[in-house]
Amino acid sequence: MHGLKLVSKSPLYQRIILKLTGELWQNEKLLKTISEEIIDVVENLLIKIAIVTGGGNFIRGRINTLSDRLLADRIGMLGTIINALIIAEYLKKKLPCVVFSSFFCMPIVEYYNVEKAKEAMENRRVVILAGGTGNPYFSTDTACALRGRELEVDVVLKGTKVEGVYSDDPLKNKNAKLYKKLTYEEAIKKNLKIMDQTAFFLLKEAKIPLIVYNGMKKNNLKKILLGEKIGSLIC
Repeated sequence: MHGLKLVSKSPLYQRIILKLTGELWQNEKLLKTISEEIIDVVENLLIKIAIVTGGGNFIRGRINTLSDRLLADRIGMLGTIINALIIAEYLKKKLPCVVFSSFFCMPIVEYYNVEKAKEAMENRRVVILAGGTGNPYFSTDTACALRGRELEVDVVLKGTKVEGVYSDDPLKNKNAKLYKKLTYEEAIKKNLKIMDQTAFFLLKEAKIPLIVYNGMKKNNLKKILLGEKIGSLIC
């Protein structure tokens, strides 16, 4: 297990949805490492997984320079499809994959259908979900929460570039407090920015736990699935 600290021999969660920040696609080496980790947990832990791709590498930092929010969101939505195709290329060398888009983009990728996505997961295909919700003004966090409910996952995992949920942006405020565990009520009341409020409400209503963790650290995903307390748990 290459030095992994085993807490459980079998995964705590059998059916997961993983949200990957678009910033991963800015680092080819890191994206390859994350893809290898996904292959590892699917092959060796036998989990069923859906992946929601972010698109921040295309639009983050530029949104304020675009006068039209609708245009900015459309660019971001298209970016998530490009990211989905790229990670599918890494994964399909070892795992069967299917890419779904929440808006019509055939013949490049399949149009999202919840029954088809569930069937693909049951057949142990990696389901890659692009296009956000298919609508502007909604984040890919909301898409992740919505798809998590539809696909009846055990947990939502959000891989970021920080260690978890903080009281403030830890990259700007060195005194920001890391929360190891929160309720959804607390996250909503504190107006924490790690996920938007709509996503919090969707997951709270469905009683699906959320784990926010550093998705750029090797083996964090596997550690979480095997029971290590990595990142922040919201439930």
